[in-house]
Amino acid sequence: MKQKGLNREMLTYMYGDGIDLFSEKKSDRGSNKPRKMKRILVWPNITFDIERLEQDSYVQTIYKMIEGLNKVRDDLWWELVLPLTTKDFTLFDKIDNVDVVQLKWPQNIQTTRGHFDKFSLNTSFVKKDVDKEGKLASAHSGIEYQIKRERNTTIGKTQDTDFDIHWKYYEDEVNWNFKDIDLIFSHLPETTWNLVNYLGNEWHHLPPVLGYCHWFDVPEVCNWRYPAFIRECEGISLMDKCYVNTESQKKLVLENAKKHFSDEFVSTLDDKIEPYHLPVNEKDTIDKLKKPFIDSEGEQTIVFNHRTKTYKDFKNFILKVCDPLWDKRQDFKVWIPLLDLAQMKEMGDKTWQERLKKNGGYIDNLNYSKHPEHEDKPTEVIKQLYYDRLSECKVGYSPPQKYNGWSVATTDGMMRGCPFIMFDAEYYQELNPTADTFTNYDHAIKLLERYLDDDEYRDKKAQESLDYVNKHLSWNPDEKAIKRLSKDINKVIKSAPSANPNGDGMKKILKDLKEAGSMTKRELISQRWGSGIKFTPYRRALMEHPNVMDTHQRISTYQWVDKKDESNA
Repeated sequence: MKQKGLNREMLTYMYGDGIDLFSEKKSDRGSNKPRKMKRILVWPNITFDIERLEQDSYVQTIYKMIEGLNKVRDDLWWELVLPLTTKDFTLFDKIDNVDVVQLKWPQNIQTTRGHFDKFSLNTSFVKKDVDKEGKLASAHSGIEYQIKRERNTTIGKTQDTDFDIHWKYYEDEVNWNFKDIDLIFSHLPETTWNLVNYLGNEWHHLPPVLGYCHWFDVPEVCNWRYPAFIRECEGISLMDKCYVNTESQKKLVLENAKKHFSDEFVSTLDDKIEPYHLPVNEKDTIDKLKKPFIDSEGEQTIVFNHRTKTYKDFKNFILKVCDPLWDKRQDFKVWIPLLDLAQMKEMGDKTWQERLKKNGGYIDNLNYSKHPEHEDKPTEVIKQLYYDRLSECKVGYSPPQKYNGWSVATTDGMMRGCPFIMFDAEYYQELNPTADTFTNYDHAIKLLERYLDDDEYRDKKAQESLDYVNKHLSWNPDEKAIKRLSKDINKVIKSAPSANPNGDGMKKILKDLKEAGSMTKRELISQRWGSGIKFTPYRRALMEHPNVMDTHQRISTYQWVDKKDESNA
């Protein structure tokens, strides 16, 4: 059976430009300069509405990490796996060392913890396809174009069932062996085994894993039947290192791990888990306090900008703090931007409607992203409206938390000049040791009243919080958070074993590369690489060789660089 190689240009020539055979060809990104590149695949932890992906806390976090790292180094390339959405996702479009891979994704948060779709990953670089009627069909629906194709056992190829054609499977974009992965940065440890199994057994990658777990299914907060805590711990055991939000959260994880695992395994977790406090963006932090703190309606505002969930103690905040304070005085309102009344059950002597400000109560549930006047505005505009409103709040409330995590809602307020009173707990001491803390709800009411009545004291605490943010919680590349992350990326990547530079295989690769001067990853492995040979050790040896560089662009392209040329790179 005769085989013919077909590429994008040939298919377009055959069928014309009018039919969109592929997604738009990705524009060349990156500086195209030779570097000792580190290529990182990032697995997400999405906990927000995937149709408003840019507002998800994980998405905001990874954006700030990449933005900060790009200020101090130019040798990183990021492959971000994110949910497929019906709207264009453009947050990373202006960052030229990021490729976003969007896959089908469950809406249910618990389902995401066990979700892993290798078929979507296999086709992750094709956004759309065309069926034989010329209608758009999802690339994840089976890859249809005129005829059905079946994936055969030859790496990187498909086989047409009705035609005598064997062609490269959508070029470099879809074959994971034509890419390099130096590190997995997983924010969902439950998926760690699936990732290393997929990349190491179906493909030829053996990258080490750096993790960040923002949430654990511990019994203190987990009210669903099948928690993922055991899988989370098993996933961490496969990592070199795993960040968590706080030291207090690490202790909680280890205490719960003792109920399921041996002392030796718990000791392994203890060695691998490290607290990593999430900073704030320097550009979002105000320079000086904003006044007045009485809004345009003549009222002072208390803000509860956390999620309105049980693990955030929301019910007690309403029934034991707000309702009693309102019965005592009515010169304030409580802004709860994440309050979704359609999801709330009635509680206490008042209905939710009775508590709303528009009906004579104290709750202001303005959510800019859902307000008709603002819902179609860009995410950056929505975020700025939220930040500006925080600057006008008199005081914020940080509730008891059962999972001992970090509170982005609290740091959001601190950086905008809004002081928060916090429950007296170790995890809040890590966040802001200068804050006022309460030990019970009556104590919280007394503190709130002091902030409402004593402007001088309120401003003093606001300035202390702002100063603490600027000194200890900034994504500024000169601060320790970015420096530490950069150092850990290097250290974990370096932990991967390297091939013998004097072995026959490496000698052949180096000889061919030197003669060619430049070779893509595809050219490097084609006709010389068996499917059972893992490439990662050779990748490490290549990046450690003084004359070998990788190009700062989407597709791995190795260059032989003489030392005199390297100085001009």
